[in-house]
Amino acid sequence: MRLPIVTPAPLVSTHAQAFRHLFNDVRQFNHFQNYLTGLIVLENKSLANISRCILDSADKTNLSRFMSESPWNPIEVNQFRIRYIFEKTAAVRLSAQESCLIFDDTLCEHVGNLFEYVERYYDHYEGRYALAHNLVISHYLSGAVRFPVDFEVYRRYEEVTQWESFVRKHFPLQVIATTAKARQPLQKQLDKELLKDPEFARLHEQFRSKVEIVKGLLTQAIEQELPFTTVLMDSWYLSPELVEAFATAHQDWVSLPS
Repeated sequence: MRLPIVTPAPLVSTHAQAFRHLFNDVRQFNHFQNYLTGLIVLENKSLANISRCILDSADKTNLSRFMSESPWNPIEVNQFRIRYIFEKTAAVRLSAQESCLIFDDTLCEHVGNLFEYVERYYDHYEGRYALAHNLVISHYLSGAVRFPVDFEVYRRYEEVTQWESFVRKHFPLQVIATTAKARQPLQKQLDKELLKDPEFARLHEQFRSKVEIVKGLLTQAIEQELPFTTVLMDSWYLSPELVEAFATAHQDWVSLPS
């Protein structure tokens, strides 16, 4: 059964006013409140379903256009969200020495392939390939205070560089392996030649590994002055490059051996 959204949830109304200055007009602000309400109360949290459930919207594309076209700044909203949470939780947060920043990645699964950057990723929990966005996330933990800080969408090297297209262009007779493991030695072999192509080289520079993304999320957390002294991560992220980054930032870290 679809639950109609006739007004923002009381919890949303209570806290949303603090964010009013970040939106140009009342319509943007209402879309912001309706979207948050949908995320809280609806089982199906897709943008399309939230739009269908908003009763006071004559045009069901309004929410989509708010997310993709309206001139509000998601980075400013997120930075203000973090400051707002810290203000409201000052009395219950632990000290920086007892607080942590967690890094991990997760799959945001979809049912259609029209989304930008959507790919098939292996879901280790369910043992299958899922059509999804792969999000690398940072999460703050300080006793009872726990909230997501930021994220970045990870994109495969082959997708960012359009690798198969360039292989077919420069090596038309080359057989391309179907598995990522089998492709790795082939990539090392062919990329030396592919990088001589200026367009491929430009795309190659745009690729960011998950380790590079975590380094960026760490820098953002420090710049936002989040009080923590320890980083938590699973064994996949335990690498010399990240350990060096944590040492440079004077952060302790905890992980499992890979």
